[in-house]
Parts: sequence; C-alpha cells; structure tokens
Amino acid sequence: MVPRRRHRGAEAGGGLRPRRADRAGPGARGSLDLRLTAPPEDRVWARHRRRRGAVLIVGAGAVGGFLAEELARIGFSPLRLVDPDTLAVENLIRHPLGAPALGQPKALALAGQIRRDFPSCDATGHHADFLALTAEQQQSLVGGANVVVAATDSAVCQRHVNRVALAVGRPAAYPAVWVDPRIRDAEVGEILWVLPGRRTPCYECAVAFRQGTADTQAARGARVDIQLVALATAQVVTALAHPGDDRSAILDPRRTAIYLHGLTPTSPGVRATFPTAGLSSQNVRVPFPSTPCAACHGWRHVASSPASAGAGAGGRPGEEEGQGRCWPVFAAVVLCIVVLFIVSVAHGRHM
Repeated sequence: MVPRRRHRGAEAGGGLRPRRADRAGPGARGSLDLRLTAPPEDRVWARHRRRRGAVLIVGAGAVGGFLAEELARIGFSPLRLVDPDTLAVENLIRHPLGAPALGQPKALALAGQIRRDFPSCDATGHHADFLALTAEQQQSLVGGANVVVAATDSAVCQRHVNRVALAVGRPAAYPAVWVDPRIRDAEVGEILWVLPGRRTPCYECAVAFRQGTADTQAARGARVDIQLVALATAQVVTALAHPGDDRSAILDPRRTAIYLHGLTPTSPGVRATFPTAGLSSQNVRVPFPSTPCAACHGWRHVASSPASAGAGAGGRPGEEEGQGRCWPVFAAVVLCIVVLFIVSVAHGRHM
C-alpha cells in the first residue's frame, strides 16, 4: 500500500488541514479573524444588568476574600481591601488565593488577582491594620464606599468599623462564622447588617444578642461553608448598595440578622438554638438595647414606634428619634392636666 500523502501542516505537528473558514480575511494574512468570535457585551457580562458601586472590605481573609471575588463578578467597582496579614499555609484550604501567593500580603495579592481575572474591576489592596490608620484615612476609606463590610476576626476592629461607618453615614454588613470551640468547625453563618441614622440596631447594639464567635481562620475544613456565607453577604451588599432595586426586598429593617444553619454537622449547643435539619436560613430581629447605645445612641424606646420600624424603607436618618421623643412630652402634658384637675376638684370641695 502506498501511504496517503499528509498535508505539510500535519508533518509539522499542525494536524488537519486548516479549513477555509478559519483562514484570515483580506489584509490579515496568517492570523485568525477575531471579529468573527468577539461576543457582544451582554454575552460577556450575562444578560442581566450589572450592579455597580464602591465597597470597602476590612478583612481579606476567608470570608472577605471570597466576598471580594463575588462582588467583582457582580460588577462592583472600585473595591478597597484592607488587611494586615500575609497568606500562610494553613489558610490555603479556605482562601481564594493559592500556593503561589504564600507569604504575600492578603489584601495586595487578592486585589492583584481580581484585577487580572476581572479587568473592569478597580481593586486596590491596603496592607495595613484598619485600627492603625489615622482617623482621616479611616474616614476617607469609609466615605469613599457605598457599602462597608467588616469581615475581621477582631471584635475590637469590628466595633471600630461600626463607629466609623455610623459617623460617616454608610450602611455596613458584618459577616461571621460561629465556631464550636471543641471541634473548631464552622457551625452557623451570621450576617448582621446596619443602616445609619438609627434606622436599625448597630453592631454594638447586637453585642448582648449575639453569641461569641471565633476566628473563621481557625475553622478547619470549612471552605465550602465560608463560601456560602460570602455568597449570602454579596446579596446583602447588593441590596444595601441599591435600595431601590428588586433585590433589596430581601432586607427587612425589623429583622437585621441573617443566620445560615446546617453548614456542617452541628454540636448539641448549636442544635438547641437552631432545631432544624439540613441547610436553612433565618432572618432574626435584633432588638435595640434598653439603654442608649454608646455607638449609635439608639435605644428601645426610640426604636419601638411603628414609624421607626418602617424607617429603614426610606425614612430619614434621625426621624425616628424625633418621633420617639414625642411620647415623653405627651405623657408629661397628660400628667400635668390630671394633676391640675385633681387640685381643682380638691380646692372646690374645700370652698
């Protein structure tokens, strides 16, 4: 048998003869015509309108890292990441950064990865402790964001971010993962969100309500669980950044804490708090404290009126406080009228 003659391109490792449709058009000899493969914008960024806005993420660890990537996919830009830590070996199983980033600052490496993967996103990393920044730097970062996210493992830092966000007037979200201290596994995901102007309880208002949380970095084998919390937080951030959007309906100003349960086999203590089987979520009401909060100055009497309960859906900051102060004045006026009436009746009897 005489072997069939192969095309010269096959002898050079090129395989099959190039089809006529694959050849370059006029004036582009030797290269593919990329005009035939360039998809329209709606195919690049899906067919739904992208959400935009600036987000500050304090804490580029497990939760903050996955959250930053998801926000970049949604369309948020710019993203500002603040974290003082470097990527360690024990972080690899639950962090979006891989082994090539070992020893690098988390915030800088993550911002660089986001810029490479999502060129339309302006991501900037700050290798710094938020608490160590000057007050002007903190207010500048918070003021330049539409939404602030505090995803650190430090309760002190979380409270400080809460105070700065309240002072500047920015909505904020505080994602966390409950960890059983005996098994060090993620048990429950928690997302607390706050509107400024005492429209909702703040992070410090919820201190007595919340259970103690441990460092999410110490939760072994919890990468999938942490990603679920990050995805849910991305939806909360989207709703906070676009209050007029349809997705904002997921936020109820009367229930400002979201809990995700069933992440891993739960311990008896957590099972008693969340008696359910399988993955579930709960929107829970966080009450204002009985005494004025040191951070937002909100308290139960200010927030208990129906007007303040609905202020989160468009009410003006501080409006609920003015209406809350009317009740003591009204009560004092009624008391004075009653006292005067009693005095006049008693005086008439003596006459």
